[in-house]
Amino acid sequence: MAAYEKQQPQQQPQPQLNAAYYGPPIPPQPAYYGPPPAAPRRRGPRCFLFMVVALVVIALGTASLVLWLIFRPDTPKAYADSAALSRFDLGAGSGINGGDLLQYNLTVNIRLRNPNRFGIHYDYAEAHASYDDDRFGFHAVQPFYLDSKSDGRITTTFSGSSVMTDDDVRRTYRRERTDGFFYVKVKVYSDLRFKVRVFNVHDKSKITCVLRLPVPAAGDANSTAMTTLGTRCDVDF
Repeated sequence: MAAYEKQQPQQQPQPQLNAAYYGPPIPPQPAYYGPPPAAPRRRGPRCFLFMVVALVVIALGTASLVLWLIFRPDTPKAYADSAALSRFDLGAGSGINGGDLLQYNLTVNIRLRNPNRFGIHYDYAEAHASYDDDRFGFHAVQPFYLDSKSDGRITTTFSGSSVMTDDDVRRTYRRERTDGFFYVKVKVYSDLRFKVRVFNVHDKSKITCVLRLPVPAAGDANSTAMTTLGTRCDVDF
C-alpha cells in the first residue's frame, strides 16, 4: 500500500515589513471632520429695522451729496471799488492804560457779483476793520438781497477811536506813514440763504479786502474824497 501523505493547506505569504516596524499592521483610522457648525442666529425685528433705517439714511445722504455737487453754487465775487480815509491818527501812549489811541474815519464801497441763477438773501452782515491785525472798527450792514446774475453794493463806514494794545502797531504806523500808504484790512461776515432747486440752504460767508490807502493830508480830517481802488477781495462761501 502506497504511503499516503496528507496535503497541508497552502499558507498565504506574509507581507514584508519595514525594518522599523515590529508590530501588527495598523487598521485604517476613520476620518475626523470636527463638530458640526453652529446654526446661524436669527436676527430679531429690531435689528432688521435698524438695518433698513441705516440703508435709507445712507441712500438719502448719498443722493443729497450727488445733487449738491451737480447744482452747487458758484462763489460770489467781491471788489473794493473805492474808499475814503479822511483821518487815521495814532497817538503814542494816549489811550487807556498806556495804549495807543487810534482816531479814524474810513468809508469803503464794496461791490458784490452773484454769478448764479438764483438770488442770495444776506440776512445779517457786519464789517470789521483792522490795522496790523489789531481790530479797531465795527459796522453793522443792513440786510440786503443780491439778485441772480447781478451786482450789488454795500458801503461800510468806520468812525471813532480805538485803543491799540499791540506794541508793533506803533512801529508799523510810523513806517507806513513815511511810505505814504496805510494797509487796512476790512472783513465782512454774513449769514445768507438761498434756494437751489428744491434745497433751501443756510450758509455763512466771509469777505476779506486788503486796502492800500493813501495817508490823509494834514488838516484835512473832514475830507470825503474817494480813492479808486478796484481791489479784488477774497470770498469764503
